[in-house]
Amino acid sequence: MDKSDENLGEELYNLLAEFLNRKMNRTVLDSIRGEYGVLRYLMYVQDKISAGVLTEQLHVVPGRMTDILNSLEAKGFIKRQKSEQDRRRVVVCITESGRKEACQKREYIRNEYQGLFKILGRKDTEELIRLLEIVLSYHGSGSED
Repeated sequence: MDKSDENLGEELYNLLAEFLNRKMNRTVLDSIRGEYGVLRYLMYVQDKISAGVLTEQLHVVPGRMTDILNSLEAKGFIKRQKSEQDRRRVVVCITESGRKEACQKREYIRNEYQGLFKILGRKDTEELIRLLEIVLSYHGSGSED
């Protein structure tokens, strides 16, 4: 690797770290694997799903998922009920109140990024999305998800 490649890697790392550590992005990242992540999954991907599947899909540890579900249930955003297919299984379901909360959070996130989209314009925003998809597909040498 020549010196310029090494510098590019360092520059990319520094820019990504700065981007991810901005308050707006920390809020979004925290919500993806937190309460909003669960509500979003139940609303837009699959409702009536086990806590185990949610844990796996959102890449959180089981104890963290238990805390998230307890909090959401206390707020009335989800309910746990016996599965219709197997009465021994418990599934998580989003409530109407949970749907409203998910929509409000989605709108908040959309609004947070509007300024960035205005600066970039449609073409550059689409290019940024294309490039981020490429970055996300790269797993590095020997690294895991």
